[in-house]
Amino acid sequence: NGGQPVRLIPTLSPDVTWINWLPAPGIVARNTPSITVQPKETTTYTIEVKNNGGCESTDQVTVFVICNGTNVFIPNTFSPNGDGINDLFYPRGSGLFRVTHLRVFNRWGEIVFEKVNFMPNDAGAGWDGTYKGNKLTSDVYVYTAEIICENNTPLTLKGNVALLR
Repeated sequence: NGGQPVRLIPTLSPDVTWINWLPAPGIVARNTPSITVQPKETTTYTIEVKNNGGCESTDQVTVFVICNGTNVFIPNTFSPNGDGINDLFYPRGSGLFRVTHLRVFNRWGEIVFEKVNFMPNDAGAGWDGTYKGNKLTSDVYVYTAEIICENNTPLTLKGNVALLR
């Protein structure tokens, strides 16, 4: 899933004395002979190896970056009661680039909250359970979220969120 690190561990013959991994973008740690990668898009990594006898070899592995909504968490309940715990409703996740739209509707289809073009995991962009400055009552609201993943995959998510006072 997008945003998740993956460790690539090659199987090498004991006489390998030199190792090089390419390309560098997406490599977040080198623990020779393995690397840990966290690419933003599907990337093919090449390992080059040599031994003291001058033999060289290469191999490749492709890390597919998938953004299908399983890397997104949108709460189904929040309690804007000022206790500092779960007071705001907002999308969270990894491998996400931007939330292009978040809309919350009441049971009559009226938009009670709308935010555009903000970063995921940003509590400051979240809904505090108010509408036109008034605290809304405990109820179930419907949301739609349009999100762009780091690999440019668009996601449209819909669901319910319970506001608890």
